[in-house]
Parts: sequence; structure tokens; C-alpha cells
Amino acid sequence: MNPGIYQTVEAWIPEKSRVLDLGTGDGEFLARLVKARRVVAEGVELDASQVARCVERGLVVHHGDIADGLDQYSSGAFDYVLLLGTFQELVSPLEIMREALRVGRHVVTAYANFAHISVRSQILLRGRTLMTRALPAPWYRTRNLHFLSMTDFQDFCRDVGVREIKRACFNARGQVRFLPNLRAEEIVSLLQTT
Repeated sequence: MNPGIYQTVEAWIPEKSRVLDLGTGDGEFLARLVKARRVVAEGVELDASQVARCVERGLVVHHGDIADGLDQYSSGAFDYVLLLGTFQELVSPLEIMREALRVGRHVVTAYANFAHISVRSQILLRGRTLMTRALPAPWYRTRNLHFLSMTDFQDFCRDVGVREIKRACFNARGQVRFLPNLRAEEIVSLLQTT
């Protein structure tokens, strides 16, 4: 994921917030939030070896699938729920988003923008499934289930009744402000219910 996404998310989360990270990975970013923003943090991660890395970092991370574990949390238990880089991998993004917004006042999600110019060019000119710097694996080695664009995500938010409070778009050169649906490879959004 683009480093700018992590910097943006860190800036968006106020100090001492309660944070739940869904798809924590090795816990590097969550540990960074704990240290820099003094958040009270928990995580959920499916990969047992990654959970072990999180525990080594001193984090509270539960081993399990995020699709099965959100019901254990009460409504409003967290200020922020993070879905960084996992949104397009979810089998049921609608249900996960609803549950994330139930347990958290805000959701921060980052996703790959499949409408990026290099993706469009590959499909149009080569007739091949996409591979970019942000998405370097061939289709059969990726965990992506949903191939969405920034515009698709905005439609999703409107249909679900979610308000996008902030958005930041990035490509390899940094933040993208002009024509983001065409030029951004990755997007991060701060959401809340309407």
C-alpha cells in the first residue's frame, strides 16, 4: 500500500481513539498508531503467523476471519474501524461495512482503484487482466474478489447510506488531486453513517 495512505490515516485518527483494525497483517501500522496517536487498539487477522508477529509487538489481535468476528463487539465499541487494503478482498463487503459501522463510529477503508489509466490501457490495448505497481500479482494469485473504481465505491456508499467525510487518492508519485478516478492507483476514505 502507498505510504501516503498510512500517513493520511494517522492524521485522520485523533489521539486516544479506540481503534479496531480488520486485517491487521503483521501489526506494523497498528503499532505505529498506538505509539504516535496513543490509541487503544485491537486487531483481527486470519493468518496465524501474522497474529504471532502482532503479539510480539505487544498488540491485542484476535485470530479469525473478520466476516465471522464482528458480532462479538457491541455497537459503538470503537471510534474507528480500519479496513486498509482488504475491502476488495471481502466476500460480503456490504455486510462487513454495515457491521463495521455498527461497532465503530467511523470506518477508514483503503482500496485499489481498478479504473486507473494503466488498468484501462491493459484491458483495452492488450486484452489482458490488470497488473500494475499497486497490483503486481496475476489474477490467479491475487485475493481480490471485487474490481471497483472510485466511482463504484461512491455509488456503494450512497446505496448503503454511508457518507464519505474525507478522501485521499494516491499513485506512485504521491497524492492525486486532478482526475483521481483516472490517475489514482489507491484510495483511502473516511466514512460514517448518514
